[in-house]
Amino acid sequence: MGIKSIVFDCGGVLLRNGDLSPYRRWEGRLGLDEGALERHLWMGDLWKEAERGAITDVAFWRRAAEGLGLADGADADRLRAEIWETWEIDPRVLALVDRARERYRVAMLTNATDAMEELLAERYGVADRFEEIVNSARVGVAKPDAAIYEELLRRLSLEAGEVVFIDDRAENVAAAASLGMHVAWFLGAAELERQLEPYLNPGAAQAREAAED
Repeated sequence: MGIKSIVFDCGGVLLRNGDLSPYRRWEGRLGLDEGALERHLWMGDLWKEAERGAITDVAFWRRAAEGLGLADGADADRLRAEIWETWEIDPRVLALVDRARERYRVAMLTNATDAMEELLAERYGVADRFEEIVNSARVGVAKPDAAIYEELLRRLSLEAGEVVFIDDRAENVAAAASLGMHVAWFLGAAELERQLEPYLNPGAAQAREAAED
């Protein structure tokens, strides 16, 4: 069974941490210890609700701000805007997306709020690189739940063995592998390029194998 699609995660793979100073500024303003804001936003039940679509992106930021003692809606909007500024496209990963598109159907599977598609289209200008964007907030389940991978396969009309899935979280990679997908655990752009090279440049890989025989 040949590979027909390469599927990228978003946060932590295509979108990476850039300048984290907005976190530190807000922590200073709120009297929080370093790292407390990340934990408040991304490691609690509120984020789990948002990534499963139980609450909207707007509600997530409003409630997150309220939990920090920020009752003014303008503060919630400012917090959202400044935290999103910390995320930036990794140009090396985007180059791999473009290389993959030359040979395969390329899709995205992401745990995100209902704002992700618009952000990818309007803020980052990369939504059109992906044939399908399967967003947990739209599906109602999040990685590593098997149901979201099955939804990806349904939308692509492919078998698990026809897909390469890339993610930075070990549990998400393991879940994909357990369904029969080929996987690449993202540890950095250079390592991802090495892992994808047999798919992106199969002729070179075959030549190397022949030379080693």
